[in-house]
This record gives sequence, structure tokens and C-alpha cells, in this order.
Amino acid sequence: MTYQEKSENLTSSNSLTAINIIEDCTNKILAHIFDPNIIQFQNNSDILSVRESQLLATAIEDLQINYKRQKLLPLQTANIDFILGRYNYANSQIEPALTNFKNSQAIWQNGTKILPGEIATQQRNNQLEKLGAVQFHIGLCYYHLGTVNTESKQKNYYWQQAQDNFQQSLDLFSQIDRQEVVAKFIGKKGEVLQKLEAWSDLYNLAQQALDLHLTYGKEEQIAQDYGFLAEAAMHESKWAHASQLAELAVAIQNQSLGDPLEIGQDQNSYLSILTESQQNLNEWQATINQLEKARRQTNPYHDLQSYLSILKALRKLYFEQDKYGKSARIKEEQLKIEYEYGLRTFVGINPLQAQQDSNGSAIVAREIEASGRLEDVNKLVARIKSKEHQLIVIYGASGVGKSSLLNGGLIPALLQEKLDDNQLIIPIPLRVNTDWIRNPDPTTWNLEYVLETLVKNNQKNNLKVLILDQFEELFTVCPKITQRLPLYQFLRNCLSLNSVKVILSIQTDYLHYLLEWERLTNLEVIINHEILSKETLYYINNFPANHTQEIIKKLTEITQLNWESDLIERVVKDLSATENTVRPIELQVVGSQLQTEEILNIKKYQKLGDNPLQKLRQKFLDTAIKDCGFLNEKTATLVLYLLTNENGTRPLKTSVELASYLSTQTSKIDLVLDVLVAQGLVLLLPDLPENNYQLAHDYLIPLIREQEGEKLIAELELERDLAQHKLLQERPNNFFDKAIASMFRWMGVD
Repeated sequence: MTYQEKSENLTSSNSLTAINIIEDCTNKILAHIFDPNIIQFQNNSDILSVRESQLLATAIEDLQINYKRQKLLPLQTANIDFILGRYNYANSQIEPALTNFKNSQAIWQNGTKILPGEIATQQRNNQLEKLGAVQFHIGLCYYHLGTVNTESKQKNYYWQQAQDNFQQSLDLFSQIDRQEVVAKFIGKKGEVLQKLEAWSDLYNLAQQALDLHLTYGKEEQIAQDYGFLAEAAMHESKWAHASQLAELAVAIQNQSLGDPLEIGQDQNSYLSILTESQQNLNEWQATINQLEKARRQTNPYHDLQSYLSILKALRKLYFEQDKYGKSARIKEEQLKIEYEYGLRTFVGINPLQAQQDSNGSAIVAREIEASGRLEDVNKLVARIKSKEHQLIVIYGASGVGKSSLLNGGLIPALLQEKLDDNQLIIPIPLRVNTDWIRNPDPTTWNLEYVLETLVKNNQKNNLKVLILDQFEELFTVCPKITQRLPLYQFLRNCLSLNSVKVILSIQTDYLHYLLEWERLTNLEVIINHEILSKETLYYINNFPANHTQEIIKKLTEITQLNWESDLIERVVKDLSATENTVRPIELQVVGSQLQTEEILNIKKYQKLGDNPLQKLRQKFLDTAIKDCGFLNEKTATLVLYLLTNENGTRPLKTSVELASYLSTQTSKIDLVLDVLVAQGLVLLLPDLPENNYQLAHDYLIPLIREQEGEKLIAELELERDLAQHKLLQERPNNFFDKAIASMFRWMGVD
């Protein structure tokens, strides 16, 4: 062997040793980077021992001097560039570091293109890990450049580059299911979003990070997540929410520090957010107090626009501070006032109500007259004034307008009527679930006291008309005959009095229950005819299609809504496509949504797509769900879904039952229900023996079941199964982890 050959062999042997050293050190550095228990960035010299650092420096120098780098394999070159990039970054040599990292990125990216197969897949995953690490380091370089740069436009460019690279890194780790590494690196993207002041994006990221850190993270990471949430909430003027979140961040950070005297930079920032949010919360409360005072002192009849402006401001302020129930109630009042004073044509899901004249007296709603139902009102008034009709049963399908006929038509009409002998007619509207049935136990109904009062006043010069709307609720709340019998007997006794008449409204498919009342109390003797005879029943039907066009024209003219005639014709055609009739409730819902969307002509209507009605219905429901607040939208969808059955019925549920099924806090369910009740989508049936909730209309059932509720329920049950499986395989979390998880659920973050 020649001297040259011996020299080349020796050089080759030394090079192999150097390559092995570099590969071993690279693997150790990468293992450290991927360790979820180590949060802060550490230099190569902090990771490697002194001996390893010396060998690594010598190996790199040896390869650079004694061996041509182009003879190295690409993956070996990538390792060297990655190590050099970290050295340069640690010494604030950012531009050279970027060059090194991008060289590694190009090689490792190419290394992911490996043929399929089990071994090849593992190799590809290893390359994706390295690629994710180098993407993260490129993000660190850009983040540093953005921090030290003084020119605003350039700063934002660098931070945007940092955000993009951090996101690519997170995507790569998610792709290979390394969620613990995603949890480790995700906070850095949050810091970039802070710099970019992308508060909505930061809020969403922090929720994702919090979910990860409750499983894989440490206390300081969870504190940072709450800090992110607090700052984002503060910049969206949600002072109360920001204050709560900042308090959590401070408390968790204190727990993680151990030493109460040791205050870090992060904790200072959390305290700053807490202080600022509480100061602004005080200012917010002062503003609310002023507006509420102005609301009490303003009469809408004398200054309508000022009153509406106050309501709009209050609604916005309450919503921004997560007071969604108060915001929803003010929204409903706003809609009611707009309708009452002729600024709104359609009322949506809620029944029509009486309007007021210039003297403040109740008068028949304009829709009653425009729809032709004033004739029904007059016929019912004639029956009430007649001595032949003690009991009147108004019946029809759900959504046909029975409640609207009573509240917006019959009751105000009766208040203006007198009997022939100048007796007053006093309508007494009642609801079965709120006025009588405080508990399914009939002994708590206190019916005897009510009856005694009516008997005492029997000879006075007035006629009492008991009006029990939605009487079918009795059969839902009281499934047993023994529970219903006391009310049957009470109503029979009322009908035996000269000064009392009874009006029931009931859905058609519940009519047969009235035979039970007649049979059990011998009612026929009192009313002088069968309960299902024409002398008792009064039928309400849907609007004929051709008549509906006239109704819409009259209503839109009154409120100067100015719908095109082509739009009216098309809307009626779509509404009546199935049965050639129009359900009043659907006309109100669709009309209200059209007015909200400011759709006045056929062209805008057609832009809604192939099925405009379906789109409008979905928007109506989506708006109601959004009124529950961003963090509660998923819960609201699930609650509505659970208040329906696949057989088309509306089951009763308590908030405790709903919370238990959804594995969430009752307070969160109560918040959602508060909004849905205020909107009229859900009925509150109090004290049965605890509050029960029921969907307000059968009409809503198909709308709700067409939403994502079923899918969300399936996902929830799958998550529950996976969680139970995981509990069997893993040790229970320590006490602090459980406490953090409890706080997470308390905050209600999805």
C-alpha cells in the first residue's frame, strides 16, 4: 500500500469517526428538543457534556478542513448545518443561522420523499420530526429579527414569517401524532400573535394550547395559556372575562413558582393584565349604570330613537362582557319595541302581542287584521258574550298561530268589550306550566284558594274569562291521570259558575285527551254538549297561499319595508310548496330573517342559493346560537339537540341532566338556557320539582336536527369512550393536574 493510499484510508477513518460524533450529538440535541419536560430553549453547550462539545467542535472542524463536504451524504450535511445554525443563533448571528437552517430544511424536506413501507414510514417520520424542528428554529430566527428591528413594516414582516414557520412546525408534529411536542412548541406561536396583535387568533390558539397542556404540559405553560386568553379578552373589551382569566394565570404561576417572593416576567405581565382589566371593568360598570338609569327614565312613546339607542348600547356592552343572558333579553325587548312602533314587520319565533294606542291601551295587533283573523276574533268574542258557550277549545296544528290569536287578538279585543248589561269582560291569561303546575304533586297546586276567590266574586258585575294557552303541556308535564285530575275538577267547578268562562288552546293531536276530562268529571252536564262538538271546538288553519301574498303586502306597506312584488310572490311560492298553505310561524321566522338580512328584491333572495328558505332557517337558528357567545356555541347546539327526540317530540330536561350528559358544568348550561329562554326558543317550566326546560315549538325540531347536533353528540360519545380507555391504561393525574382540569371546565372553554 502506497503512502498516499495509507493517508487516504487514515483520513477516511477519521472522517467516519467525525461523522459518527456529529450524528450522535445531533440525535442527543434533537432528543432534548423533543423532550416535553424541558420548555426553555437551551444552547448546544447546555445539552452536551464538556467532552461531547469538544469532540463535536473538533469533528466539524476536521470535516471542514480535511474532507470535502460535497463527498458527505446530504443527511450528514444537514446535521452539520443544523448544529452550526444553533451555534450561530445562540450567539445572535441570526443571518448565518438562517442560512444554516434553510440548508438543513431543504435536505430534510427531500428526505421525507421515501417509498411506502413500514420501515420507510418510520424513516419518513424521523425526517418529518427533524423537519419540524428546523422549521421551528427558522421561526425563532425570524422572531428575533422582528424583536430587534425598529422599522414597523419590517418588524411585522419578520413576525409574520415567524408565525408561518411555527405553524408549519406544529402541522408537521401533528401529522406524525406528536401531540406532546405540539404542546411544547405551541406557546411560541402565541407570543408571535401577541406581537402581531391578532387577538382573535390568539384566543383560538390559547384554547387549543390549554387543551394540550392539561394533558402534556406544565403549570407555567397553562398559566401562559390563561394569560393569552386574558390579554385577548381584554383587547376585545371583555373586561370581566379578562379579569377572571388573569386571576387564574397569576394563581397558577404562583403555584408553579413555589416561592411566593419569586416573581417572574410572565407573572408581572399577568398582574398587569389583571390590573388593567379590573380598572376597565369598573369603568364598564359605571357606563352600564348610566345607561340603565337612562333606560328607566326614557319613555319610548315620547323618544323612541333615544330608547332604541340605549338598548343597542346596553346589548353590545353586556355581550362584550359575556353577560349573554342580559344581552339576549335586551335584544328581545329591542325587537318587541321595534315591532310595537311599526319599525319591524315580522316578530320571528315569538307569538304576536297586543299593541298600544296613543293612550297606552292595548289594541289588536295589526297582523290580526291584515291576516283576516279579526273575523276569528269577532266570532270568539260573540261566543264568549253568548250564554250558550261556557267552554271554547281553540285547536290547530303547532305553529298555526293559536297563541298569537289569543295574545295579539282576543285578549285586547275583550278588554274593549262589555256585556249587554254593561258588565266588564276580564280576560285572565294563564299558562299551565307557570301558573298552575309548580309541582306534579297536585296537593301543591293551591286550586282551592283560586276557586274560593272566583266563587266570592261570582255575583260581581263582570265576567272572568280564564284563558289557558298551550294546554297540551299538561299532558307532557303530568303523564299520569291522577296528576291531571285535580286540574280537570277545578276547571269543571269554574265552568259551573255564572261569571266564569274557560278558553283552552290545544294542538290537534292532543284533542283526544279532552275526552278523558269529560269522562272523569261528567263535564257534559255542565257545558250541555259533548266536549268535541262543534259548539265547543273552534278550528284555526294555516293561511291559504293566495291570501298570504295579500297579508305580506299589507304588512310591508304598513311598516314601509318595500318588498318587490316578485319577491313576495316567490317567498309565498316557496313557503306553500308542500301543502299549498303557509304556516304563520314560518312566515314570521322567514320574514324576520329576510328583514334582518335586508333582502328586499328577488335578486338578493336568489343569491341565497338553490334552497333560500333552508338557508334563512339555518341563519335564524345560527343567530340564536351565536347569541350564546363564541365559547358556548357548541354547547348551545348540543342543548337544543338534546331537547328534541328522533320521534319528533320535545322532551323535558333539567339543566343538571343536560350538564351530566354533556360532561360540563351546570353553570354553563344555565347560561345557554338563559339565552335560549329569552329568545323564545326554549320554555322554562319552573319547580317540577326543579326547573325543567322544553323546546318551545314543534316547528323547531327539524331545524335543530338538521344542524350538527347529531354529529357533535357522536363525537362527544367517542371522546368519552377514548377517555375511559385512556384512564384504564394510564395512572391517575396528580392532584394539581386535576385542579387545573377542574378550573378549565369551570371556565367553560371548548
